[in-house]
Amino acid sequence: MENHYENAAIEEITKLLKSGKSVLGIAQPTSYENDIPKILLEMIPKPEEGSPRAIVFCKDVSTAIKVHEITSIAAKKQDLTVDLIHEKGNKLKQRNDLFDGTEIIIGTPKRICELYFQNGFNIGKLKLLVVLQIDEMMRAGNKGYILRIAESLPKCRHLIFTCNSDEERTIDYIDQFVAPITKFEFEN
Repeated sequence: MENHYENAAIEEITKLLKSGKSVLGIAQPTSYENDIPKILLEMIPKPEEGSPRAIVFCKDVSTAIKVHEITSIAAKKQDLTVDLIHEKGNKLKQRNDLFDGTEIIIGTPKRICELYFQNGFNIGKLKLLVVLQIDEMMRAGNKGYILRIAESLPKCRHLIFTCNSDEERTIDYIDQFVAPITKFEFEN
């Protein structure tokens, strides 16, 4: 894959992740949402049988659909499968899709957690956990879902985005499942 980035911040984050570090990105969603596929495809360059290798938690169904659409288009070039998992979708179909195998799961924390605990998928090969707008997810009551998955993970990299790095409760929450983490603040 060609390493071309229009966004220097995304290039730097990808370098940090590839070096084995977890990253806390501090930025507004418009600064990174369209670049999530580039990061995912750098971290998961080719398809493999079996377990997912990346999970992307989105704050709501509309964000999940948007991120899924742009990621699916980019992933086709590398023959990667991307599944969308959220509360408004058919739970049985989503579970069957995951059971058939996927490289990237994008969705809402509640549904991803439900399907994981129903043995819908295995996270043994997970390389990257992405949490978009963690501050918004915490306000929406998704702390428990994210923490349950994060505590079950094998050693993997985390990419977490927040709008406000000064919010102490967000940082304390992140420290429960990711340590150490490298902070990266986007320039406006």
